[in-house]
Amino acid sequence: MAHLLKVEDYTSRYQHDIQRYPSQFTRLKKERWNHIKKEWIRVNRREKGNEHGEFDNWFEEADNGFFAAALHRLKHLSGKNRLPEEIGEEEREDLAAFYKGKSMEELKEIFYEDLFQAQLQWASSSLFEESRMNPKYKYDQKLRYFLREFPDNYLVLYYPVFSIGRAPVEMDIILISPTEVYFITTLEGKQTSVFETSSGRFWNEYVDGSRKRRVSPVISLNRMTAIARDILQNKKLNMKLNRVVLTPAAIIDHRATGMKVKMVDKRNHEEWLVKMKRHPSPVKKNQLETADLLLQHTVTTSFRRKDLFDNDEEK
Repeated sequence: MAHLLKVEDYTSRYQHDIQRYPSQFTRLKKERWNHIKKEWIRVNRREKGNEHGEFDNWFEEADNGFFAAALHRLKHLSGKNRLPEEIGEEEREDLAAFYKGKSMEELKEIFYEDLFQAQLQWASSSLFEESRMNPKYKYDQKLRYFLREFPDNYLVLYYPVFSIGRAPVEMDIILISPTEVYFITTLEGKQTSVFETSSGRFWNEYVDGSRKRRVSPVISLNRMTAIARDILQNKKLNMKLNRVVLTPAAIIDHRATGMKVKMVDKRNHEEWLVKMKRHPSPVKKNQLETADLLLQHTVTTSFRRKDLFDNDEEK
């Protein structure tokens, strides 16, 4: 799973220490998976037999993971939580009922869902602050796509709000690999949609026998790229900036000339995704510095975490 650095104007752990948290990524995801595997084997030992050996192989091959274990620790900073000895037997009984009869594929989905929800928590809270996240993100299939499909050497800023001068500027999706930055605008259409590109302000969408005018996604891409270039230009980070229009379910009829934009539609989506996943490098210093610089120019709206500070006041 890719790292979720920023959503809209919500506070985020990464904003406070970009160098620290990615280094914990692999350890925390393994810790979480080992916990799930251990409980599953304990509950299903007699029934599943030889399937146990498949776990380690799957996990070593899968580019997924995340913070549920660390999130668990964060929640227990509050004095309002029960002590481990008070909940041990109760949790054990609940886990037995939960994992009973689950297949390995079902367990993977539990793992992914657990980590996705944990990432949302980390992308809307820090040690001392939190933001009110729109509940829609819990069910956002596009966000799930970017986090699940891309491995953990990718960093994601999801519709962040930048502060340029005194004005807030809403961006689309920023995907940072170890060596490149991708500015991505998605086109939402039906499986029968055909988007006709143009060098002008509008594109045409042909669907269900009709034509609709759509604002060119290139306008947003140009704005995003220009802002990022201004932020990064004097830092000598050597990160290539790329622009991508993405519509996995539809077709882009690209005839306009002079556009340095990658068009990804249902015809080349799988090929593009496989190539992106195969990036061989781990998270790099330049990548983290690039992310940090971008985060420094984002807007954050947050308030003090009530669970921590209310607990202090009670003491």
